[in-house]
Amino acid sequence: MKTKPTSGFVRQATQAMPRADGHPGDADSVVQALQSYLMAEARDRTIQQAVAGGRFCAVMLNDGGVGVANLCPDVCGQPSRQVSDELPQPGTPAADVLATLSLAERSAVGLATANALANRPTTGSHQTNQASSCHAERWGAASTEGDLLDVLELRSEDDVGMVGCFSPLVEPIRRRVRRLSIFERGRRLMPDLLPEDTATEILPKCSVAIITATTLINGTIDDLLAAAANCREVVLLGPSTPLVPEVFGDSSRRVTLLAGVVVTNAEELLRTVARDGGTRDFRASVAKVNVMVSALGKESTKCRITGYQKDPCRSDQGKSE
Repeated sequence: MKTKPTSGFVRQATQAMPRADGHPGDADSVVQALQSYLMAEARDRTIQQAVAGGRFCAVMLNDGGVGVANLCPDVCGQPSRQVSDELPQPGTPAADVLATLSLAERSAVGLATANALANRPTTGSHQTNQASSCHAERWGAASTEGDLLDVLELRSEDDVGMVGCFSPLVEPIRRRVRRLSIFERGRRLMPDLLPEDTATEILPKCSVAIITATTLINGTIDDLLAAAANCREVVLLGPSTPLVPEVFGDSSRRVTLLAGVVVTNAEELLRTVARDGGTRDFRASVAKVNVMVSALGKESTKCRITGYQKDPCRSDQGKSE
């Protein structure tokens, strides 16, 4: 696993440094809100290891926290080789790397650092290998097993907009709703998919929005959430999702469900990322977590968790998240 230093990392981080008062509601964008909320948490931590493969990057902190983020070179315009060559070196302050979430060329590593800070099994421990270790202590309610579609309420009259094609979910959703519109960009555009730039036109007509967390990396998240403001359910989905309900309860960036992962086997996850693994390959080292965001995004949250299970119908989720 390669861990290469980046000479300009601290300088660029200083230029991108957000406010750090812990009040996400005062920030102008989702990224700024996420940085502000997590900055105090980041200040006492440093990078222990950072790795990048062809599809994801991962960051391990000195306290054992691990987060992942999708490099999505075909979607986000970040060549994976460039990211791999510019990883933060061990000892780099986590706050400096978190600050780069707002820099296009480093946003994936910044998001992985945010997830290493936020997506933890408990408030006091990270590595455990037990999916059940995500308990009420962190998200405010008892955790139970369940996949996204076990948690998300879908109705036969729903029009669903999906930003980013999550292949394993497409047919199950289509069977349960009136209409499913899928928006993609780049070379992944196929006959059944709509151009990404039509999402902001169609989401206002939808009752449910499912949005890939890579929109945090490519800078489209704010416009998409604004377009989905009237949806009954708004889901942020994928391994790159930061499980921080406090950031997403604000009316200007409303999300009702955060569907991400918690790393339960750090070493295995880092090896998988370095070997160019994708979402499907993570199931031995992560647990899927769905956090229901309350109207205020604070105390009233519900966490449901399960390990990845082998599904003969599952396609490679790493293609979109």
